[in-house]
Amino acid sequence: MKIVNKKGVRILAVVIAAGFFTSSTLASAPAAKKDFNIWWYSKDNTPTGQTWAVALKEFKKAHPELNVKFQLKTFEVMNNTGAQILNSNAAPDVTEYNKGNGTAGLASKAGLLTDLTPYSKKYNWNLPSSVSLYGKYKKGLMGTGKLYGVPSYGEYVSVFYNKDLFAANGVKIPKTMAELEAAMAKFKAAGVTPLTMGGGGYQVVHNVYALAVSRANQAWINSFQLFKGKPIDASTDANIKWAASKLVSWQKAGYLPDNVSGVKVDEEAVPLFQSGKAAMMIAGSWLDGDNQTKVTTFKYGKFPVPGKLSVGSAGNLFVIPAKSKNKDLAAEFINLVLSKKYQNYLGNAGGLPLFADATAIANPAAILTATPFTQIVKKNALAMYPDWPVPGYYDILLSAGTALLSSGDVDAYMKTTGNFYNSGRPKA
Repeated sequence: MKIVNKKGVRILAVVIAAGFFTSSTLASAPAAKKDFNIWWYSKDNTPTGQTWAVALKEFKKAHPELNVKFQLKTFEVMNNTGAQILNSNAAPDVTEYNKGNGTAGLASKAGLLTDLTPYSKKYNWNLPSSVSLYGKYKKGLMGTGKLYGVPSYGEYVSVFYNKDLFAANGVKIPKTMAELEAAMAKFKAAGVTPLTMGGGGYQVVHNVYALAVSRANQAWINSFQLFKGKPIDASTDANIKWAASKLVSWQKAGYLPDNVSGVKVDEEAVPLFQSGKAAMMIAGSWLDGDNQTKVTTFKYGKFPVPGKLSVGSAGNLFVIPAKSKNKDLAAEFINLVLSKKYQNYLGNAGGLPLFADATAIANPAAILTATPFTQIVKKNALAMYPDWPVPGYYDILLSAGTALLSSGDVDAYMKTTGNFYNSGRPKA
């Protein structure tokens, strides 16, 4: 009779059972979800950031098979390293991206962006030329060519003003540059900071350009931005030099914060206005949502910078990187934010939608945001943004602008910024 080792039998049984359990577990395990990576840099307290977040929730619900991974980036990161990111394996499936020759133009020329023309036809986007021109690039130049990006909102730079301080000091909304300076002088005499500004950040870039285009015309914009018509010598241009000189004169007159060259925008300049300690702030509509939340002790309004043209355009772009692994899904999300549902949502959140139903917008804050923009658009006075024309121009404008406020040397500013622009401008 063969003797069987009971211990061995038990071990064998355990091994067989373990193998059966493992096989059953593997067979019934759910398939891994596919990653979908989406980035933007519009903050949660902005109308655009709020709107896109709600749209993303709907997108997630419609695609339970996806592992949606969202990352909040910053303007600075995408402006400085966006091309390197898009050219790497870390590129997202869809992202907000800066418009202009130096950013989206450079990326499209390098083959880093997907042509969205087929998706535009599929979803019947019907983008008007005044909107699509910011997403179209040919050989890296904005305005014509293939559609590489789509904006879903508008933005502009105007003057935020403290209504209470204006009323207390008998100041009316300035209609001319002379009236604006007279108002600042009156506030200065009353011990109020006339105009808050972050000279250590993007406001100095926008403010110099805002002054320059207040004297310019569309022919100048076409030449400076789109390289059409007579070339501009930016090292000697009268509009830019006048703007740089005017900003220095405001500093010397005490109209700007003390040590303005070192003032940070979001951490110091904007809170100064929101606290009620500054009468005015030349800033972008992307601060509307933040001001609606944080301005609680006074009433404020907005008016265009006095002059001919104003800084502004359709907003930044949603683009699909060439290395996106989910291009169709990315286009589906873009189509969602362009839909009437989310364009109307954006308007009621206080943003500037491009395709909303006017009758669907009831938020008073949205009306405050839209009124100056409507005035500017009616005059055909949008002047784009200063850093668009040539790659790397933003960093030069920022460093030179900070140095301008620190030294007061207008000639040095013109030489630094002008030579960089002139060398980067396409040769005929």
